[in-house]
Amino acid sequence: MNEHAVTEPKPNIVRRLYDWVLGWADTPYGAPALFVLAFAESSFFPVPPDVLLIALAVAAPTKAFRFALICTAGSVLGGMAGYGIGVYAWEAVGQPVVEAYHGEPVMEKIRVWYDQYGFWGTLTAAITPIPYKIFTISS
Repeated sequence: MNEHAVTEPKPNIVRRLYDWVLGWADTPYGAPALFVLAFAESSFFPVPPDVLLIALAVAAPTKAFRFALICTAGSVLGGMAGYGIGVYAWEAVGQPVVEAYHGEPVMEKIRVWYDQYGFWGTLTAAITPIPYKIFTISS
């Protein structure tokens, strides 16, 4: 092997997941994949569905609102699943997910926001860069 050859670094796991998600846009299964991705992202998956939603909407602009509805439905149901994880499977699933995102300090902030603001704490989850899955599980 040439000692001066430059080897390209292997992309990290998040980049590979991102590329995998985008790959679904070129298949007939893009819409179902969008639903599954939105569902999973609301409770445990690290890549947001926006990536696939944008790709699908750009590829088929007349279906953009349909794709947005599919994404919304998946996200809402995934949020409910995240809540279920927090209530029924905290130790087995919720805690490992929160720890994977180093979300322990965020969990404390969320607890305070829920105690002080109730619904407005949930709304805060929708407009902050804090991963929504941390909010749903901590609910």
